[in-house]
Amino acid sequence: MRRSMKKIISLLTLLICVMSLAGCAEREKLPKEDMYQTKSDQYVKMLTSMSEEELNELIAGLEGDFEDFEQEVALYRYIGGTGQKFDFTADAYLALFKSYAGNLDEFGAYVGVKEYEGGVEKDGEVTYDVVYEFEKHDMRLSLVYDSHDVVTTVTADPIYSTGEILEKAGMNTLLGMGVVFAVLILISLIISCFNFIPAIERKFSKKKAAEKKAAVPAAPVTSAPVPAAAPAETAVADDLELVAVITAAVAASMGTASADGFVVRSIKRKNSQKWKRA
Repeated sequence: MRRSMKKIISLLTLLICVMSLAGCAEREKLPKEDMYQTKSDQYVKMLTSMSEEELNELIAGLEGDFEDFEQEVALYRYIGGTGQKFDFTADAYLALFKSYAGNLDEFGAYVGVKEYEGGVEKDGEVTYDVVYEFEKHDMRLSLVYDSHDVVTTVTADPIYSTGEILEKAGMNTLLGMGVVFAVLILISLIISCFNFIPAIERKFSKKKAAEKKAAVPAAPVTSAPVPAAAPAETAVADDLELVAVITAAVAASMGTASADGFVVRSIKRKNSQKWKRA
């Protein structure tokens, strides 16, 4: 087991050495090496001489009038009347300040040049890297020059130690896993709530049925009608009494003691003054 571990460590060490040598072989000394170093130092000196407020004001001014600035750079490649050529494209010049200002808290105070890592030439472009030492983290300034020695791409990134890189990777991993587990727990809670949905639905359906039943008006309660007396019987009784009275009156007026010989066929009311006085 120990022999196997030693072999693995030896292979990893050899691989790292080969990769380092390959990287060194790629970075050869360029014909304009001194110019690239001088320009990199000038740009860093310009950046470190500005305060954070000055950087932000400069960035805001460039972004506000970027179209005019871009047109001016494209038409007039020389700075004022000095005859000195402007070294950047408009995008690269703005990126120089934004990249440095965005990592200003990671750098701290400027110390000096740490290492000229050198450049790589490919397809007519040269990428030149320089490491500058700062109080908190070192900065790697990477500049890409075109065939006319104009900077087209700029990055100014802090250099983190292996421990810091692993710490950030671990934090990102924990954060990602935490988000995943939180989402899974939320989904499980939502699924568990499905068991209560039928009971809640039944409760609401019963409540709606009760409300609907209460909204229907009750049928009015009516008392049994009182049977009215038969009008025919009352009318017959009144007519018989009237016939008996009239018969007795006629018998008296004719001077007869008995009314057996009278037959009353009909009774008609006579509309006359005598009848009214009677």
